[in-house]
Amino acid sequence: MVDEQVLVTGASGFIALHVLDVLLSEGYDVIGTVRSKDKADRIGKSFKELYPYAKLEFSIVSDISAPGAFDHVFQDYPNIQHVLHTASPFSFGLGKSMEESYLNPATQGTKGILEATLKFGKEVKHVVVTSSHAAIMNFDKIGDSSFIHTEDTWNPMPWEEAKNSELTAYCASKKYAEKLCWDFLESHKDQVHFSLTTVNPPYVLGPQVFDWGLERGSLNTSAELVNKALKTTPDFEGPFDQPQGLSVDVRDVALLHVLPLRNEKLAGKRLLPVSGTGVKEHDYEDGKFNFQKILDTVNANFPELNGKISKGNSKYSKSYLKTADFFNNDKTTQLTGIEFKKFETSIIDSIKQILDFEKKSKN
Repeated sequence: MVDEQVLVTGASGFIALHVLDVLLSEGYDVIGTVRSKDKADRIGKSFKELYPYAKLEFSIVSDISAPGAFDHVFQDYPNIQHVLHTASPFSFGLGKSMEESYLNPATQGTKGILEATLKFGKEVKHVVVTSSHAAIMNFDKIGDSSFIHTEDTWNPMPWEEAKNSELTAYCASKKYAEKLCWDFLESHKDQVHFSLTTVNPPYVLGPQVFDWGLERGSLNTSAELVNKALKTTPDFEGPFDQPQGLSVDVRDVALLHVLPLRNEKLAGKRLLPVSGTGVKEHDYEDGKFNFQKILDTVNANFPELNGKISKGNSKYSKSYLKTADFFNNDKTTQLTGIEFKKFETSIIDSIKQILDFEKKSKN
């Protein structure tokens, strides 16, 4: 059993709950930040049922972008040895500028946790930050087989260009937030006492840790894609080619957040997880998907849904192979040794959980 204290920011998030699951199962002493006591109580009670002897406490951080938002956490828990920063801005304001909606919240929250760690987290050895494939992706090269995205690739779009649309502004905000991390370490290299690793997942799919994660009318952006397939009707007319991109299972993303705590080789690395890739097996096509692929997977594995949901349009079944970005994540698979779960596994496990939850809810 591990006897080290870990801070997980944004502990109520989809990825973060899976991170907590890994940490608690391995015996780490965990402090989670959440926005309200109600969230803390529910999460704490649920994990207590799974791990009766686990050490899990919570600290309330209502606004991660506020100056000094995390200072009191380190002051209350001076023995924190690892920081996993998964928190992201609560919401994007309607009617606000792109800077106010995307760029500022993403960068200020990241800057805040790094400053607090440097100033008050004197025992911290490792910091792991949840970044995004959006910080890697080059929009101009999507579908270009001559350009291979890797852990060393950066989204090159400048903010002045990115702020012209919601999608590009979101992606650029992820890039600037991560770049801030690496620049922070460089500018404070004489003071920094911790290493940094970033995890850059694409669309994150897979089941919820707890069934109550399905209670909301909609799930997090990535997981809702699977739920959306169940909501289609046989006469659904699409689109079937969108959304499209790369995917990864949330359980693998969670594991990547914990591995740097015990694998020094991951210090200073960006990790790019993609479904179906690994040291033993490397399927560059498996992680590529579009909405049609989700429908195909559901219909093929849940015959009881045939005739109740859309079958889509077969012309889109393989279109994602030419439109998703080409990539190589050999560095990640070799450094971690992970065999990332298949796309099909993520979809099947998610659908099964949703159907079981709906069945229980009706009884």
